[in-house]
Amino acid sequence: MFVYDFPFSPKARTYLKFEAIFKRAEACQFLSSEAETMSLLRGVVDYMDLIDGSGGFKIELSRDLEKLDQKLKQWEVNPDADQAFVHQLRDAITQSFNSLDRFTRQRTVLQHDPILENIKPRFMTPCGVNCFDTPLFTFWCSLPHDEKMQSVNKWLHELDTIRMPVATILYLWRLCADFKPRVAQKGFMKETAENCDLIEIKYPKTVRGYPVVSGFQSSLNVRFMAYEKGAEIGDIEFELAYLGNDVL
Repeated sequence: MFVYDFPFSPKARTYLKFEAIFKRAEACQFLSSEAETMSLLRGVVDYMDLIDGSGGFKIELSRDLEKLDQKLKQWEVNPDADQAFVHQLRDAITQSFNSLDRFTRQRTVLQHDPILENIKPRFMTPCGVNCFDTPLFTFWCSLPHDEKMQSVNKWLHELDTIRMPVATILYLWRLCADFKPRVAQKGFMKETAENCDLIEIKYPKTVRGYPVVSGFQSSLNVRFMAYEKGAEIGDIEFELAYLGNDVL
């Protein structure tokens, strides 16, 4: 099954962007190739830009973690709940709060890093990363792998302060997702949307198409577009779930 996420709130959009950055960093953290090195650096730069434009982000994360913890407290007194699993989830929330306490903002650590400072503006220029425009970065790339990893570990430490809170929130939202069957007639479905932060769509990999989602106030539209230009889209059966603190 394909799974497609679509944010219905600005904070969910930000969470998904951070999640994509963290996945890239995890995949490229060992600098196994030049391509991995460039991808990691691009992810760290994207992180810096995203944090810089999210003044109240730490507060938003704290609020969502607190709401989730309150919900888990209710589950703790439910005799049908898996108490060990609930305690494990609450421990993850506690660790997420601890991570946020170490959040220093990129301007105090990442922004003053000489390698990142040298390479960050060059991503705005076509082929801006080269030996003559970024000599410091070129020299850094020639250093022994262990020495480069010292820099990488410092960068990833900063990303970790946000990574765990974001991962915990999205994990709990998805854990509680209640998927319901839907049918897009001739590839289109419209319904009254529930109050949520995020929706997830699951559909079979046999479908040669992809969903385009739009929403305004309480209205949700899902239109499946054919991968092959000009191909017809028939009725498509899929599953839909509304996610967020308000639907837990």
